[in-house]
Parts: sequence; C-alpha cells; structure tokens
Amino acid sequence: MSHFGSWQTAGILNHMLSILGTTKPSLWPFLEKSGTLVSGISVGDLIPSETAGAAEALEDDFAPVEHPGKVHSYHFHPTGDHHLAGIDHANFSFGDGTDDLPFSVGAWIQPNAIATNVILAKYDSAGNKEEWRLWIDAAGKLSLELHDASASDTEIATGGTVLSLGQWVFVVATYDGTKTAPVVKLYVDAVLDNDGSTVESANSAPNFYVAMENTTAPLTVGCSGVTATPVAEFHGRIALPFVTGKALTPAEVVILHELSSVLMGA
Repeated sequence: MSHFGSWQTAGILNHMLSILGTTKPSLWPFLEKSGTLVSGISVGDLIPSETAGAAEALEDDFAPVEHPGKVHSYHFHPTGDHHLAGIDHANFSFGDGTDDLPFSVGAWIQPNAIATNVILAKYDSAGNKEEWRLWIDAAGKLSLELHDASASDTEIATGGTVLSLGQWVFVVATYDGTKTAPVVKLYVDAVLDNDGSTVESANSAPNFYVAMENTTAPLTVGCSGVTATPVAEFHGRIALPFVTGKALTPAEVVILHELSSVLMGA
C-alpha cells in the first residue's frame, strides 16, 4: 500500500513546472481516474475521445492505473480510436511561418506497438495543418518531426534505439529553434539518443523548410490529426505528457526524469 501523500504529489508537480519554465508550459498529471475531462496545469484540458470524436469516460475504455505518486497512466488503443483530444492554442505552436521558437515535449510511455505511433502532436495532415509530432517512427525509434505546412517540407530527428515493447520509458525531445540548422535532441530515460541533427525532406526548390506555421490543428495525445479522424494512433500506456516553450538542457531532462520517476514508481 502506498503512503504517498497528495501534498508530496503537489510538491513534485510544482518542481516539475519550475523546470519547464515560464514560457508556454503545459503538464497533464493525469490525476483523474473517471469522467470525461483530463485537466491540465496551465492551458488545455483534454477530452477522452473515441470513434468519431465522441467523448468517452476514462473508466470505460482508458483503464486508468494509479501509480505510487497518485498520478495515473491511461491505456490507448487504435481499436475504437481512443485518444485525448485537445484544443488549438498558441501555447502549443512554436513557429509563425518565418521563424521558429524553441520547445520541448515529452511523456512516460509503455508501448504495446512500436511502429508509427504518435505520442503528442499538433499535426493535421488531412487539413494541411501540420506543425510538429513526437512519435515512434516506422522503425520503432523515437522521432520528432518539424513540419512547414506551406512548403510541405520537414525536418526530422530520429533516435538510435529501437524502443522495447511493454517497458516503461521516459521520452523527451528538445528543439533549439534554429530553423536554418535545427538542433533536436532526443532522450530515452534522460540519456541522449541521437546526435542532435535533423534530416530535411529535401523537396525541390523553392519548397525547402522555412519554419513551422501557427495553424488551427488541435493538440492531440495518442494520435495525430483531428479528433474525429485520428491517425498514427498510439497503442499502449501514456503518463505525464508535457509541452513547454524552451529547449530543456540535459541536466533539466535528468531532473524531470528523477522527479517523475518518483510519481511513476519507476
């Protein structure tokens, strides 16, 4: 039996928020185990959703599991299109079509599939409103894609480790905001998993990557697209997702890992 107090949970969450900083920080601690609302710290509550975007109670399809620090993980499954539907908000956009801003995104995940699974995204390819997505790519590796929607061009960073089925892992991506030579660092359990470089999709001139654009795509957890037609759906568990408008340092990633590990009992 856990004797972890709610005051301890609050203290750790406050410490995590202090690491995320004051520029566009959002953290979803998944404190809820029932109902149709997942509250966020900062902006952007999430709606547990299913096929055709209908709201679905957490206890019905997301199988909440309480971890020692009083936070929950939720189960996501492509059958039924289970995901968390967010909103379009300026706090989740980091480009204006001309320049990019730094940002970081991450979560705890326990994947039951390791190919083409989106963790968090603001990315609607059907509406030509792609911005960014943190996902497990077709090779089973952590990846962050930055997308210039008007040029239909991307900068993609890919990790070196094939993630393992069924194992909890803390994943983080950071982007320094340097659009001409993007530096994206990918971390697996706070260990750097790539060399910081990205690969451009190299469309024909003049359609090169310039910057992300501030589109109306909603934030989604466990898929990309819009809530009525989710794609690249996650299969497995997700906990403690976050987005923030700064490039976390390696030391900050380590601290976030240590703090969140206490909450997860990892």
